[in-house]
Amino acid sequence: MLRTRLSLHSILSALDLDTACLPLLEEAPGHEAILGAHTPHAVYAAIRDIGNILRVAPKANQLAEDLEERINIITHKLKFITDENKPHVVFIADIPPVRPVNDAYLETITRLAGGIPVTSFAEGAAADVMVVIGETPMQQLIATLPTLIATPEWTQTKAVKQGNVYIIHHPDHLRQPGALIADDIEILAEIFHPKQFIFGRDGDVWMKFEVQ
Repeated sequence: MLRTRLSLHSILSALDLDTACLPLLEEAPGHEAILGAHTPHAVYAAIRDIGNILRVAPKANQLAEDLEERINIITHKLKFITDENKPHVVFIADIPPVRPVNDAYLETITRLAGGIPVTSFAEGAAADVMVVIGETPMQQLIATLPTLIATPEWTQTKAVKQGNVYIIHHPDHLRQPGALIADDIEILAEIFHPKQFIFGRDGDVWMKFEVQ
């Protein structure tokens, strides 16, 4: 399983710091451990470490607390939803050949958002929701996506049959853990459980793809 490295840029931006601070972080002890953070608690700790290194501890502590509070709201609501009522979710990239994305960060935030990650073709047919991580321009992706998912492996999935295909088209979301981790979980929560969560990110970050 791939492990996406922490987005230092997102954290520096959230702390109103310039990327000129990056060399200080790269030279600091524990730099590699900070970059390996991909779970919420590890991200909170990394933010606090960065705050201590760059001498902005109060602001970093507040950022970590705010992220934790937002994520806790979601996990509290979801604790009453059984696994039987959680969708099986497969992520795919828009680069052929289309295969499930096997990424530790996506798996973590999928579970926190009330989904069950699917990471292999063998489990793909059971996927209730397909999330496409778009890298190509939106119009091009919309034009080519029907062809990308037209193979038997994907046309037979519950997600495609039931029209539960979603596109993440914002370049900053669902790519890396960092200061946007709460946003990423909120985005997935409103896709997976639209009756319980409405964060208004439909349009600026994600859209439902109408399967023909």
